[in-house]
Amino acid sequence: MGAVRKDPSQSAGRAEILTAALREFADHGFPGATTAGIARRAGVTQPLIHHHFGSKQGLWDAVVDGLFREFNDALSRAMREVEGADRRTRFAHLLRTMVLFHGKRPELARLIRTESSAGGAPFDALYERWIADLLELFRRELSAAVDDGTFRPVDPRFAYFFIIGSVTHPFAEPETARRSFGLDMRAPEAVAQYADFVVDVVLRGLLAEPEVHPSAPTRTRTPRRRRA
Repeated sequence: MGAVRKDPSQSAGRAEILTAALREFADHGFPGATTAGIARRAGVTQPLIHHHFGSKQGLWDAVVDGLFREFNDALSRAMREVEGADRRTRFAHLLRTMVLFHGKRPELARLIRTESSAGGAPFDALYERWIADLLELFRRELSAAVDDGTFRPVDPRFAYFFIIGSVTHPFAEPETARRSFGLDMRAPEAVAQYADFVVDVVLRGLLAEPEVHPSAPTRTRTPRRRRA
């Protein structure tokens, strides 16, 4: 028997549509995105989008679920790699993984910010299905490191936004990075260097006993002269 041939329409344009939709949703959110705009970005006809995904909601579900599953898989793999390690090592590896992922998929942070700014039903569904569990992972790792004395006590609410901003912001402003500092934040080597920087700076701020870098000079306090 010969091989069963697949209908070309089953796969034609699907990858291009998903890529275009991710950018369109990240830029405009669910309410502002249109299947016509996505079709133009993808270079396909609008009916092809409905053929593959049924509706804008179906396309949104496919894009969001795929992106968050990819992120969750990266975090789960990272946690398995440091299972049984000390809290400092675990948190450092988690931070580095987050930076590397956002350097590869900057649309994730943009999509969350766009939907969070707009609020409403799309963000409610996004939060309940994906974001709440990610926040719980962050809180769990941070609280455990505080409880065992690795990190000094910090307000986890503020710590979350400080860390997320550190992890994602350079990838939200790639042209600022390029024009101001000559940095290509789309280049893997720049992303890796930035990941090392984030891990170093964030951990120095969180550690109960901050590490002193070997090259850092020791400051001595000069006593003030008393006035006559």
